[in-house]
Amino acid sequence: MSDIETIYWLERVDSTQLELRRKLQENPDMAHLSAVVAASQAKGRGRGVSKWHDTPGNSMLLSVLLRWPVPVKESFDINRWVCARLSSVLPEKVKFKWPNDLMVRDRKLGGMLIENHWGSSGIKSSVLGLGMNVRASHMDLARSISMETLGAEADVMLWVQEIMAALRPQALEFGDVPALRKRYDQLLWGRDQWHRYEVDGVPFDARVAHVQPSGYLGLELKNGTVVHYDLDTVKWLHPFSE
Repeated sequence: MSDIETIYWLERVDSTQLELRRKLQENPDMAHLSAVVAASQAKGRGRGVSKWHDTPGNSMLLSVLLRWPVPVKESFDINRWVCARLSSVLPEKVKFKWPNDLMVRDRKLGGMLIENHWGSSGIKSSVLGLGMNVRASHMDLARSISMETLGAEADVMLWVQEIMAALRPQALEFGDVPALRKRYDQLLWGRDQWHRYEVDGVPFDARVAHVQPSGYLGLELKNGTVVHYDLDTVKWLHPFSE
């Protein structure tokens, strides 16, 4: 395996995730933290059928290869690790909405998509796709927010450098997984405020309690009961119409 990481800077791709996957097929020994960055992508996507919309040059569009020196047993611990690392460089008001959004109050700053590659003893590598609004645009949806709007740096290249530096301390937190899980729960969006959710078309109010080791979301209902949901069962009803 190569020890020399490479960052590919591209004007436009279908998606940075797909492009990095193609480069991995060409070079399976690609180094940890090798990455693809694009000014714009035509087919950026989120979890499931969600799509990432960007104005060229306004978003940080990054996919990066993460290699784990010790295989990781629980896939959601990868999400936890990424969020813990991102929290070290993002503004404190940015929280992480389960399972994959970066939020400031009720507005979305960005999103991530993680593809894990399993071996016989656990996850041996992952590809992290990360999209983040950096510069403000008149095309922005009401439910989105940017680094510029937050008063933070509005330089896309600077944020690529910051994120890459944050990901560099490779897997240190996996030495204490219970502490990593506790830290992630502290970073969760929706812990301190009641929000409207929906299950099977039925709306209800709840707030985030925790995320189970397996990745199931625990929501506290108004009667104090905590109910757990998998990724495709519960939906947050955001307050914006578009």
